[in-house]
Amino acid sequence: MYEFTPDEIDETRADYQAKKQGTGDIDVKRVGNLGEIAFEQFCREYLPAEMWEWENEDAIRRCNPESFSGHDFEVFGFEIDVKTSRDVSEFLPRKLVEKDSEDDIIVMAWHRDKEDSLILLGWERVEALESKVRTQEEFSGAEPEKLQHLSARPMNDLQDLGPNTAHMNQKPENPFSPGDRVVRKDDGDASEAIVVEVLPPETQVELYGQELEGEGVRVAFPSSLEEGPGDWKDINPALYSSYCDDQDIKLYTYKHTNLTFAE
Repeated sequence: MYEFTPDEIDETRADYQAKKQGTGDIDVKRVGNLGEIAFEQFCREYLPAEMWEWENEDAIRRCNPESFSGHDFEVFGFEIDVKTSRDVSEFLPRKLVEKDSEDDIIVMAWHRDKEDSLILLGWERVEALESKVRTQEEFSGAEPEKLQHLSARPMNDLQDLGPNTAHMNQKPENPFSPGDRVVRKDDGDASEAIVVEVLPPETQVELYGQELEGEGVRVAFPSSLEEGPGDWKDINPALYSSYCDDQDIKLYTYKHTNLTFAE
């Protein structure tokens, strides 16, 4: 099992995206977003980047409505859905199958009441859950009244579905976060810019017809931000990406090693 502690950017984006999604229970959607963010961190730590994809990465980073994909992640070719709940009984095989039997694998994430900590409990193949439900229906003996079985494999067993890999640690190396003020390195006349997006390391970005080697950082200049309808300084930096996307504010992409913090 793994504990994930969301930071302020994670919490702000999870909540705002849930509100912009505009469907269902906002509280349920918000913790669902946090569960996806937690599993993305697990994938980034332990699975090769080229073998997993987060369907909703762009939607949550920019706080836009999700594409209505039937699954949250694709890992080693398997379609994976992340189920997040405070109520552990939601992870009983029957309830999981009733809510989602279309994907290949379900990942189970539990969260604290304050939503300041999540635990990735484990995962299971949907076909195994369905088999468990059929067995329970056919079983004629008495089951324990106070003890019910949660069918879940250890998180690390996901690695066994793909090629043998060591600890991957593919977290971004750049030191920047949304809201940081930066300038181009070694350029005394460079204008100060505001970090809007820190792109995942595996994101393929082209600059002037060539693929960027390194991690991309997208920035906006204050003069552009001030063209928006409100005072951008009053906006939480976690939402700058959403704001710029909504207002069609031009962003500029730099390799993170070509930027430095403004003095």
